[in-house]
Amino acid sequence: MARQIKQENNYQSRLLKLIPSEIVAAYLVIIGFIPAGYEHSKILLTAVTAILLIMIPFYLISLMSVKGPLQIIFTSLSFLVWVYSMGGPFVYYGMHEAVIGSVLLVLWTLFIPFVVKPEN
Repeated sequence: MARQIKQENNYQSRLLKLIPSEIVAAYLVIIGFIPAGYEHSKILLTAVTAILLIMIPFYLISLMSVKGPLQIIFTSLSFLVWVYSMGGPFVYYGMHEAVIGSVLLVLWTLFIPFVVKPEN
């Protein structure tokens, strides 16, 4: 699926293009390899999150032909919202609240297609 948001894209199509599903899937697979109680989980989860976050713009620009900076920024933020909602490294830093993560995820998902409009 091409990720560039175009004039003819409806709300649902824009929403799908703003959620980095491939990156979220990669994150889920990687964290699935980390055994419960692993002593370096904090460092590993932080590194994985940072690496994937850095990869998003390159992925969108190089492979998905996205040109809009706003779309790249909001897609990257979407990844962080997803990671936060799952806990991720935020748990280890005492920054995670499950209820806030759940509410944030729903509101963010509903909100972003209204903000990111097609590039002309």
